[in-house]
Amino acid sequence: MKEIAIRVENLSKCFKIFEKPIYRLAEWGSLGKIKKHHDFWALSDISFEVERGGCLGVIGPNGAGKSTLLKILTRTLYPTSGDFFISGNVLSLLELGTGLNYELTGRQNVYYCTQLLGLPGDHLDKQIGEIEEFADIGEFFDRPIKIYSSGMLIRLAFSMFVCMKPHILIIDETLSVGDVFFQQKSRSQSF
Repeated sequence: MKEIAIRVENLSKCFKIFEKPIYRLAEWGSLGKIKKHHDFWALSDISFEVERGGCLGVIGPNGAGKSTLLKILTRTLYPTSGDFFISGNVLSLLELGTGLNYELTGRQNVYYCTQLLGLPGDHLDKQIGEIEEFADIGEFFDRPIKIYSSGMLIRLAFSMFVCMKPHILIIDETLSVGDVFFQQKSRSQSF
């Protein structure tokens, strides 16, 4: 029997587009009597399932709703209609550098992010060596990330998340930043 990790059912997301910021205030102030926006449907009636251990790639042109879908699955946004179910813990890399403190070192950021995720302190002590090795950024692991290249930053973030062994890892375009060798290394990582 297959175990479902992600189930999306008839998911839709509509954004209200206002030509001018003041129009939002006018609509809000009228208590819905005046409509000053037009609807933009980023997603319309999307349904799919991903089995545990499976992989799903979402491909499409800019504005097709790929990032919107991923943000809904990570509960950063909420759908206008439809429903979704996720089984297990989720980690996501949606935007490069989100949640990192640029004044801290790579190592310090790993511990900082672990605390933000609510993981126990000793959880990371067992994995810090694996994260450092997978990131493969050498002495920069102990330097402030404000001096990192974008490739080094994604190496750190991806290594940190993959070594935390999430049930579900959601990634939005960030791996396109890394060099070809790291992209290949990342794709071969099993979850």
